[in-house]
Amino acid sequence: MFCRVAAKELSLLAPQLAEAQVRLIGIGLEEIGLEEFMAGKFFEGELYIDTDKKSFKALQYKKLGFLNMVPALLSRVAREAVRKGKEWAVGGDMKGDGFQNGGLLVVGCKGEKVLYEFKQENPADHAENSAILKALGLEASEAAQKEGVEEDGVNVTDLECEEVCAMPPKK
Repeated sequence: MFCRVAAKELSLLAPQLAEAQVRLIGIGLEEIGLEEFMAGKFFEGELYIDTDKKSFKALQYKKLGFLNMVPALLSRVAREAVRKGKEWAVGGDMKGDGFQNGGLLVVGCKGEKVLYEFKQENPADHAENSAILKALGLEASEAAQKEGVEEDGVNVTDLECEEVCAMPPKK
C-alpha cells in the first residue's frame, strides 16, 4: 500500500511537470505486483524495473531488517499512509520485498546535477511534493496543493491504533 500511496501522491505533480517539460520516472525493484500496479494507474510517469537492485545499491538505499520493520509500521507516517490508502482505495498486499527502502532524486537537465535527494527511512515515508517543486523552481499548482489537505477532517493523531493497525481475526 505504501508504494501505491507515494506513487499516487507524486503523480499529482505529473501535469505540472509535463507542462514544465520535466520527466517523471519511477524505478521499481521487482515485477511482483507490477501488472496490478500498472492497471491501477497509481503512477503517471515512466516506470522501469531494476530486478538486480543495482540503482538501489548505488544510491545506498537501506534495506530494513525485521526488527526495524515493526516500529516502522507502527509509526505516525505509516498510520498516515494507511489512512490515505484507505481514503483513496488503493488496496495493496504484502507481496514482494517490503524491506527495501527507496527514495527520490530530482536531477537537473542532462543529468549533470542532483537538485534534490530524498532517502526513505521508513517504508511509508516519501518526499513531499512541495520540496520537489521547490527544487525545480516551480510553484505548487492547485492539484499539487491538495496533497496535504484533510478532506474528511480526520487527523491521523485522532485515530486509535486498532483503526489502522488491526490484525485479521484468527480463524
